[in-house]
Amino acid sequence: MSRHKGSGEAGAAGVLTWRGQLEQAAYTLLRIVTGLVFWAHGLAKWKQGMGSVTEWFGSVGLPEWLAYPVIAIELAGGMALILGVATRYAAGALAVIMAGAILTVKWQNGLIGEAGKKGYELDLLLMAITLYVAAKGRGGRT
Repeated sequence: MSRHKGSGEAGAAGVLTWRGQLEQAAYTLLRIVTGLVFWAHGLAKWKQGMGSVTEWFGSVGLPEWLAYPVIAIELAGGMALILGVATRYAAGALAVIMAGAILTVKWQNGLIGEAGKKGYELDLLLMAITLYVAAKGRGGRT
């Protein structure tokens, strides 16, 4: 671990440097905003009604019952990221959902999408972020 001032690591007295504090704040913001995005998507599905969500899952070739765990993981996982609890597990589960969305629904549309169909660029970004959060955990001083 580097002990140089401004390195982003703890200084000689064990106090984080300004860069380290900024990195922690940026990571915390990333975790919270990512959680908010997932929670909002889960809530939107919930408000839409389970009937239409399960029907949509079936229309894209997925088992209709899969809508229930997806919504539950988006809601609970999103809230876990917001609150900073069980972040590794929540982020890992959310990354799996994003991988599933990319591979089963959006891959055929391409990265950006064609002919008015949504691409998988945002799903890929969310998957990368959740994999990072799963690796890093809650954040904070370690």
